[in-house]
Amino acid sequence: MNGFFTLLNPSYLLFPALVGTLIMGFVCPLIGSYLVLRRTIFLGLTLPEIAAAGVSFTFWLQQTGILPEFAQGERSIGMIGTLLFTFLGMGLLGYLEQRGKGLAEGRLAAAYAFAGAVTILFMVFNPAGQIDVLNLLKGEVIALSRGELKLLAVVFGLVSIVMLIYRREFLLISFDRDLAFLLKGRQMIWDILLYLLAGIVIALGVIMAGPLLIFGFLVLPALAA
Repeated sequence: MNGFFTLLNPSYLLFPALVGTLIMGFVCPLIGSYLVLRRTIFLGLTLPEIAAAGVSFTFWLQQTGILPEFAQGERSIGMIGTLLFTFLGMGLLGYLEQRGKGLAEGRLAAAYAFAGAVTILFMVFNPAGQIDVLNLLKGEVIALSRGELKLLAVVFGLVSIVMLIYRREFLLISFDRDLAFLLKGRQMIWDILLYLLAGIVIALGVIMAGPLLIFGFLVLPALAA
């Protein structure tokens, strides 16, 4: 019992990792449940892989001297790449979905394979930074600092509030798009907002905990429910 209360002590070394994991474990399933309802569960696997490609690409840019050094550390560097690649990937997938060409599963599978190949390719181009990239990609939630915990709490807190406020709209467009169109007309704004929230959660989560853990948080609780 004393050991349990030690974990809850803010002065405990691993307290930020514990609280950060709890925050991600609460917010990520909120996003994942809508991915399951929309039958785009593979998006929860593809987007973390795209974010990982962004990490690898950003470290390669820094190694070549195109991107300057950041005093904030490795995660700040990786965060730039994850945000950029995640939103670019979401924008491209959304554009292809609007055009309605091909199967959604095929597009996600192709994007996952391409992102995985890009990740490996830029790691090969940057042998000096392979260890740093691998540490970020495999997940270092145990090394979460208090400053990163505050950032995680603020961003994920805002996301959860928006998800709570607009839960009915998100549920309607995810569960029955035809009914949503009949009741309220074209609801593209809710699609964009939902994917924007998903992109923020995934991009930040990949840097803090790694793509595998984020994919598990997104998908497994929703499937269990």
